[in-house]
Amino acid sequence: MGDGDKTVQRLGLEVDELSLSHLGWRIDEIEAHLVTTTYTEWEHHQEIEVFGSARFLGKDWSDRFGGGDYAPALLLAIGRTYSPTPPLYKRLVMETVTKVSERPQRLSEKSSSWEGDSPLTPQQITLRITAVDVEEIESEFDLAPEKHSVLPVEVIDESTQTGSVRLTVTTSSAHLLHAPYDTRLRVHLAGSADFGAPEQLLAAHLAAHDWRDQDSTLEDECPFEVSLPGLVVETLGEGATLLRATEVSLSGSIPVGEAGELPRRRPRWMADAGYDLHYSARPPARVIVRIVDADDR
Repeated sequence: MGDGDKTVQRLGLEVDELSLSHLGWRIDEIEAHLVTTTYTEWEHHQEIEVFGSARFLGKDWSDRFGGGDYAPALLLAIGRTYSPTPPLYKRLVMETVTKVSERPQRLSEKSSSWEGDSPLTPQQITLRITAVDVEEIESEFDLAPEKHSVLPVEVIDESTQTGSVRLTVTTSSAHLLHAPYDTRLRVHLAGSADFGAPEQLLAAHLAAHDWRDQDSTLEDECPFEVSLPGLVVETLGEGATLLRATEVSLSGSIPVGEAGELPRRRPRWMADAGYDLHYSARPPARVIVRIVDADDR
């Protein structure tokens, strides 16, 4: 195969400045290009390139919901315009607070390549830079295949600490993504977390640490944190046969500061679950997502 004829087109890219500002991120410059290599009239290979720089300002990251020493991940969402399937997400930066605070972060990413007999135009691709407080994603710089099947999703809240911390699911979808040589199940979930009064969070904290004095007061225990509930994603075949259960741990928490001080906003979270289907004799038919207590996964 020869080198082919290469064309480079500018891609539009949206920056979710409000979400970034809550988490201490600022984009200094950013640009994206669609690179198309044409070999024949019916064979075109394409990929996306992103270049730019970002800064992390720790003083602007006021409400922190876990993550240890790491800053919130800077995320790139890649999707098809007007497609019902949610975008795929790629972590652009995932580093400790100390490291990202030292200097601006250079962004240089190239997507996986795809091929087709008719090349996509820039208007058929959407790109967006955002961030959330807690994420458990697969991190792929790829464009989901256009061919897909939709599976029904049912969300069941089985957590017992709803008075202290409760997950709200605002986005739930399950798709079978049909690539030329394989099929993959992808379950995408997103939402926020509500939390109760300091006294309710104290009760949840003591219940999770039953070795502590159960009569402790806020003054005794502050500061402390209460873990977010977790998720169990169940894939079912026809006849309600359980094909696979995947645990998703949202590694985040609600902090309670000195004197019972609470965060000023609700944390936003995002999670993916899925697996490759290799000529399965029992294809998935539906998905159940169970919200469970942090220790029940």
